[in-house]
Amino acid sequence: MRAWLLRAALVLVLAAVTAVAAPHAGRAAEKLIIGTEGDYAPFSYIDATGALGGFDVDMAHALCAAMKVECDIVAIPWGDLIPALNDRRIDAIVASMSITEERKRLVAFTNRYYRTPMQFIARKGAKIDVSPEHLRGKRVAVEAQTTAHKYLLNLGDVGMEMRIYVTQSEANAALIRGEADLLIADSLVMWALTKTPEGAAFEFVGAPIYADEGIGIAVRHGDEALLQALNRAILRVRIDGTYEKINAKYFPFSIY
Repeated sequence: MRAWLLRAALVLVLAAVTAVAAPHAGRAAEKLIIGTEGDYAPFSYIDATGALGGFDVDMAHALCAAMKVECDIVAIPWGDLIPALNDRRIDAIVASMSITEERKRLVAFTNRYYRTPMQFIARKGAKIDVSPEHLRGKRVAVEAQTTAHKYLLNLGDVGMEMRIYVTQSEANAALIRGEADLLIADSLVMWALTKTPEGAAFEFVGAPIYADEGIGIAVRHGDEALLQALNRAILRVRIDGTYEKINAKYFPFSIY
């Protein structure tokens, strides 16, 4: 009985989403340019053929389909994404961007489309205590201008050696080469790294660290129509099963 009621409720919500989308149907004639990072596997990466792939890329395509809008998805270095948005070179950012108070001053965010904590990884058996008072002397790799980077900066002078890299793959490589004792990032990115041959020698250390409101899509302040259209699209793909299919393609557990 409960399952039947849940299905009925979802159908009603989906019908409402479809209905409220009508006033903004004019956006369907436009082409949206969506920026992603392209170097943040498994969320965005460039495959052997040169094509963009990953959870964020598939989600962007799904949201565009739900909005009935043609979209181009382009790879932009992480530190250039918000400037590109506010300079009107792109219309939205789908790049695993954490919703933070600092970023809210620069861009507007949709509702979250997934949530993940940060976490440290280290070589198996290292037994490193990652509480701030025990980071003295440790070399910690991190991608620049990320929530993880800000977390380390906010720890203050704890005596660690912060090693900052332009891309996540560069930070990953530093840990693998032994140039860092620890790596901190989105726990899902760390999980994916530990499933690779080169990352199998590493493991999570310490507890998950929650420091944001989840991951959202960024648009320019004032672009309320697009913001609401994206929120409806996120709800729609959650209801119609599209989100679940994309989730299962990359993770054996729900990341919502």
